[in-house]
Amino acid sequence: MSFALKVTSTLHKAIKNGHFGIFTTHDIALSLLESADDNFRKKLSKGVSRGWLLKVCRDMYALPSDEPTKRGVLEYIASRLHWNKFIYVSLESELSRQGVISQIPFSYLTVMTQGRSGKIETRYGTIEFTHTNRKNRTAEDVYYDPDTRIFRARAKRAIADLKRVGRNVDMINEEAVND
Repeated sequence: MSFALKVTSTLHKAIKNGHFGIFTTHDIALSLLESADDNFRKKLSKGVSRGWLLKVCRDMYALPSDEPTKRGVLEYIASRLHWNKFIYVSLESELSRQGVISQIPFSYLTVMTQGRSGKIETRYGTIEFTHTNRKNRTAEDVYYDPDTRIFRARAKRAIADLKRVGRNVDMINEEAVND
């Protein structure tokens, strides 16, 4: 069986069994009982150039015939990129979602992380990670969103984050915050 057929059939099966549809290099290697070494990465890269695999971002892939269309694609990618750090959606993304600001960021997700800051361009949009060294999160600060499987800031926390990182606070609708 060719490498392409092994990968695509394994990933199709995982998606059929409920996987989100975005796979890391390590996910794919583990499912094939292979090592995620340079040679394996080169094979995946060839799969992208031959069209049987889509590159989502560095070390993340999807199948062209089974691209994820579910809500929360960027959130899922953010969680996988910073899998070993506490992250939560905040700043403009969360304030827009809660109706606190009128600006609606399309294909752009702002996330607070205990990891490194940076912007990641993905096939589905941009994820901006902003470092925070605040460790103590309480139920008053953040909550878990089961639909997108990620923590989200409550409005007051997101506004405090916005101010702390020096972002524009002129667009905040104070009435929406107090509702």
